[in-house]
Amino acid sequence: MGVVPEIFGAAAGLAGLLLVFLGVSISAFQSYGGDVPPAVTAGWRRAGAWILSAFLLGLVTVAVALAWLLSPSRALRDSAVVLFSVELAATALAAIVTARAVLWR
Repeated sequence: MGVVPEIFGAAAGLAGLLLVFLGVSISAFQSYGGDVPPAVTAGWRRAGAWILSAFLLGLVTVAVALAWLLSPSRALRDSAVVLFSVELAATALAAIVTARAVLWR
């Protein structure tokens, strides 16, 4: 049938993995007291925004793959492949940023 059904499942799985990274970042952010200066938590807010953006990209990838499943076309297939490639890179970057923030700060 093609690569798009695999992208559909993999993109959904990566989006779920990104929610784990988002949860770690939110937990770390919330561990600070309310009287902490915003500059202290700015890195966690940026990381959370990046991870949330990557998650939303994953949802867009799933939506494009679903659209292809409903009405196959070359343009949708190519879009799904490109979006999945970007999502894969964004997931790797989110993992690195989260691990660096949690383990080496």
